[in-house]
Amino acid sequence: MPYVDFTSNPNRGSTSAQENGTLYHIPATEYSTAWGCQWTDPEFGVLNDQDLELLKHVNCSYLSSGQPPTMLALKQHAQSLTNLIKKLCVSTTFGIVNGKGKRRPAFEKNEAFDWLNNLDEPYTNDDELHHIPLWALANHVESQDEETGIECHCALKAARNWEPTKPGEKTPRPYFSHHNLVMHANECLEMLDHEYSATGGLLSLIPCGNEDDSEQMTAAKNTLLGQLLLHQQHMVQRMHDLEIQYAKALDTLNGEAVVPMQMLQSLGVEGRLNGREVAYAQHRFILANAGEDVFQFVHRLMDKEESKIQDRDQMSYNSGVSGERMWSKTAAGKWHSRGLVPVDLMTRFVRLKGSGGKSTIFIIPAIEHHPSTVQTRKMEGRPTVVSVVTPSWPERASDLENRANAHLHREKELEDENRTLIRERMEMEASLEIALAELRKTKDEVRFYEGTSDGAASSEIRSENEAMKRRMARLREELPRRYHRLLRADD
Repeated sequence: MPYVDFTSNPNRGSTSAQENGTLYHIPATEYSTAWGCQWTDPEFGVLNDQDLELLKHVNCSYLSSGQPPTMLALKQHAQSLTNLIKKLCVSTTFGIVNGKGKRRPAFEKNEAFDWLNNLDEPYTNDDELHHIPLWALANHVESQDEETGIECHCALKAARNWEPTKPGEKTPRPYFSHHNLVMHANECLEMLDHEYSATGGLLSLIPCGNEDDSEQMTAAKNTLLGQLLLHQQHMVQRMHDLEIQYAKALDTLNGEAVVPMQMLQSLGVEGRLNGREVAYAQHRFILANAGEDVFQFVHRLMDKEESKIQDRDQMSYNSGVSGERMWSKTAAGKWHSRGLVPVDLMTRFVRLKGSGGKSTIFIIPAIEHHPSTVQTRKMEGRPTVVSVVTPSWPERASDLENRANAHLHREKELEDENRTLIRERMEMEASLEIALAELRKTKDEVRFYEGTSDGAASSEIRSENEAMKRRMARLREELPRRYHRLLRADD
């Protein structure tokens, strides 16, 4: 590049414009926006028309991010692009960069580094493979912010079509990857779950299934999301039924099954002297899960019922409507009425599936009050999953964002205030430097006039010097201690 004199042009700090009022810039391409800076201005004297033609593909995010790049950043960017091109295209030869001589080694045409053969002309190539869009290199990141972080493109976003679509050709979607689709679907489901949080979340999207919602239920069954939600509900219901069946099976097989003994045909002492006979299996009814706990519980209920019956019989006897034959005296000397004590309890009958009408029936007594079956009864009475919660108005997503962004907005304000204070501090330091320079100049003048002027002039100069010292003393009192090193009035 030729030497550029940066002091000869007085208008170099300003920006000139074309005749139509627009700034001088490199036009936009299919892959980047327009690029305009001081160097693209012809009056700046750095880039000529040929240079601008060579730089028509120079713009990228490195030059348009708002932060000017360094020479190191540009070289790193160029190296990364070169390595990327090397990964995409083969290179079988070596050559000299910008080697124009015929005898100098050059890079093979259509290979990775053929664009380095001549840097003084814009690179073009008519090879068909060089014009195929590289969709795998499309950037999935749409924007990045200090507050919100990285935001990716929508997975369903279509690419810009610079040419008409051919018949049968679909619009390309460069962000249509499995990961992006899953993240997009997850974000949509999270928003739906939040919006329907008052009615049970995402599962409440399924219609009730009654006659009024029959058409909606049919439409829901024809969608993938509806099928997934219905499958989830059916699985939960099936699990609930299986848990109840499992609990009933445990209740039936818990403990030993009591096989009732056949009744003795002979009563009295003679019948009891024969001892306990063998209990034959009952093929019709088997008392199951009837251990000592059930036996004691039934007796307690009967004791309460017998107490009530005893009170009623006593009232009947006192009223004279009960005979003496139904009363007997115990060994303790107490009288009680004879008879039966009935208790009505809910009993469950269980049989095996597919066994027919002649199979054995298991009997579980007192299932409502049975200590081993009370949890099963509670499980049968309530659903496993409660999908309907207390109705409430869910907080909108915008309100959540406002609360979350309030702290970030406050931090940004504090950061702006901090920048303002830093700028004021730098201005004060610059003012101090100027004041020190003036003080040194004044001292030099005082020394000069003390040796050349008369007494009146020297007295005037000394008074000005004392006034400057007093000014510096006031600054020393007003400014923090770390700036006192700049106020050296005695130098």
